[in-house]
Amino acid sequence: MRALAAAALLIIWAVPLAASEHADRLMQAMHLSDFMEILSEEGVAQGLAMNESMLGGSGGAYFQAQVADLYDPEAMRQQLSQSVGRMMTLTQLEQASIFFESDLGQSIVSLENSARRAISDDAIEEMARTAYRQADRDDMFFRLVDEYVQVNDLIEQNVQGTMSADYSFYRGLSSGQGGLLDEASVLEELLSQHERTKAETTEWMYSFLLLAYQPLNEAQMRENIAFSRTDAGRALNTALFEGFNEMLDSISFQLGQAVAQAMRASDL
Repeated sequence: MRALAAAALLIIWAVPLAASEHADRLMQAMHLSDFMEILSEEGVAQGLAMNESMLGGSGGAYFQAQVADLYDPEAMRQQLSQSVGRMMTLTQLEQASIFFESDLGQSIVSLENSARRAISDDAIEEMARTAYRQADRDDMFFRLVDEYVQVNDLIEQNVQGTMSADYSFYRGLSSGQGGLLDEASVLEELLSQHERTKAETTEWMYSFLLLAYQPLNEAQMRENIAFSRTDAGRALNTALFEGFNEMLDSISFQLGQAVAQAMRASDL
């Protein structure tokens, strides 16, 4: 009996360990560390902008250090990897890893990361937005990008994620100020901005993907879309959105608290 119990214990511990190893393999294939470096840079830049817009430049080095800690790329990578490992089955993780380890998968990841870094430049972003506005909606490449967006529900998922992060920020801001959040007013304000947020998200997403996927041919685009339709592709998409939302909600809440703390310090 004790031998059986020990065996059962090994199995219980082996399953999470195997999931973690498979998730790490997938995250490595997707070059998640590179993406988190980019996200960290964007977060730090957002902190600089907040220091000016909300703190009048009074946040100082301490506030910037707090922002940098919140957007620590390795901590974000580990958190997302754990989330993906928790939400996907071993089979799904294996199948997703095989796709992203392929030549096409590696090309897609490299193109997306390169485009994400490039579009952080205002001039390139405006160029990409202009290309989207002027794009022929009947062109095959545009239709394939549109199909990819629809299959992965990229617009609504990103809109919901943005609104959730904004709500978490206001919760953190209120918490840091020692007050009670007027949830009804905040939700009303966020909902009133839904269509504007959706329009902005739509333009940015298509501008980004048209820029990123431009080197791919029709067959490669169709293979990318086909993977998105598989069980592993759908599971990965869900896990990434849920994992990112969980991570960014936490960061946004703590960012709100950091802003409130800096506000109090500037009033002293």
